[in-house]
Amino acid sequence: MTKIIGSERTIELMVNCKTYPAVSRKYVETVCTGGIEPSGAFVRLYPVPFRFLEAKQQYQRWDVIRVRAYRDTKDSRPESWHLSPGAEISVVKQISSESQRWDWMRSAVHQSTVEMEAKGITNGCVEIEPISFYWLPDKKKWSASQLSVIRQGDLFATAEQMKEISEQLPWEFRLKFKEKSTDTEHDLKVLAWSYYQGVRREMKIRTQEESLDLVTDRIRNSIFNPQRTVFAIFGTHSRFGHWMISSLYYVSSSLVKQDAKTRRLFA
Repeated sequence: MTKIIGSERTIELMVNCKTYPAVSRKYVETVCTGGIEPSGAFVRLYPVPFRFLEAKQQYQRWDVIRVRAYRDTKDSRPESWHLSPGAEISVVKQISSESQRWDWMRSAVHQSTVEMEAKGITNGCVEIEPISFYWLPDKKKWSASQLSVIRQGDLFATAEQMKEISEQLPWEFRLKFKEKSTDTEHDLKVLAWSYYQGVRREMKIRTQEESLDLVTDRIRNSIFNPQRTVFAIFGTHSRFGHWMISSLYYVSSSLVKQDAKTRRLFA
């Protein structure tokens, strides 16, 4: 991995997703964060050692954050930015209203994944029609290098932090859906960290299956709503290039329609 000379700059973005953490040989654990710059450009920010950040730096979804980052030669995806070593993450503000969030998000909306591919875009939103949201057992095991990281631990990690990192989740959330404009059907894993952490919280007072069913129902109620327009936040895999769902985003359909009408008037 080599830093591209002259690429480092301060980035300000509204966070729209955090994917489930990955065990890393170099960083112990990292999170990939997606967001939108004020210009409308999509940003993929990594590697973020989120669990090890100071509390004041632990941003939430819809926070606007400011951080130093740079482009590197290992990842050619145009939206990818590498967190500068030792960079402090400043939480600027929270975007709390639905209309303000849509003002940031709408510039990242595309007709389809095919359109994004044609334009060389590897991060963006597509309106979808959900068919089924569900969970499945996940039998994937830690790799030898990941097990080595977990066993060695980290000098600055607490026992509780290492315990959570070592607990490989034996399930995954999936979404079956159609892309609204093309009727193309997909069935993909959803990587949103908040969904999996929601299950972990519920498991403190419920069984695993009860917790999974409860969180699944909550998400279903959010996206199977005739008053809402639902978008999948897509990103491509860094090595294999296939599409994944980083998270789901929904907004009042009346807001989307009014925005489309306004754009037509001033086009």
